[in-house]
Amino acid sequence: SRAAAETLRASGVSVTLAPVADVPTVAGAALAGRAFSNDPAQAARAVGDAVRGFREGGIAPTAKHFPGLGGSTINTDDAPADVEGRPDLAPFAAAVEAEVPLVMLSHARYPALDAERIASQSRPIVEGLLREELGFRGVAVTDSMEAAASTATGTLEVTAERSVRAGVDLLLTTGRGSYLRIYRRLERAARRSPAFAARVREASERVRALQSGFAARP
Repeated sequence: SRAAAETLRASGVSVTLAPVADVPTVAGAALAGRAFSNDPAQAARAVGDAVRGFREGGIAPTAKHFPGLGGSTINTDDAPADVEGRPDLAPFAAAVEAEVPLVMLSHARYPALDAERIASQSRPIVEGLLREELGFRGVAVTDSMEAAASTATGTLEVTAERSVRAGVDLLLTTGRGSYLRIYRRLERAARRSPAFAARVREASERVRALQSGFAARP
C-alpha cells in the first residue's frame, strides 16, 4: 500500500477510500470480493498493514464500512440491508491502533446495535461504538449519501442532518448539486440550534485537522 500511496500522491491525491475492513461471515456476502479475509485476525493484520502503508506514503486511508458489511448479501448502494448480530470489529480496532485518520460508516441497519437507525445515522454506533469503545478520534465519513439504503430512510437533506447529529463529520455525495442541498439544510439547522452549530464546528475542526495532516504535504 505504500507504493500505491506514493503513486496516488504523485497524482495529486491525498485521501483514499480504502482499505475495506469488512469480514465476510455469510455465503454470498456482497463485499466478499473486496475483503482481505473471512478470518478476523488475518483481516485485522492486513488492514493494519494497509493503513500504515498508506500513511507512510503520505495518503490518508479510510477504514470501511463500519461496523462491518460482511454479514450482508445486499450491496447498500442498491437496496436497504440489515446485518444481524454484532459484526467482528477486529479489523477496525487494528485500523484505529494504526492511527487511521478516517472511518467510513455503512448505511446498513444493525438491529443488535441500534434498532431504529442505519449506522450512518446512529449516535450509539458513531459515538458509542466507534469513538467511545474503539477510541477513534479522526474523521467519521458516510458512504455515498445517494446510496439506496440511505435514501430509503428520507430525503438527502434529512439523512444528511441525521448523520451530522449522530456524530459524522464528513458527508460523501455523488450526485450533481447534492452538496448545495445539504449545505443549505445544515446552515438553516445551525442557525436555529446552538447545539447543532457546535456539532458542525466540531466536525469542521476534525476535517481541518485532516487537511493539515495530509493535504498540505508536498
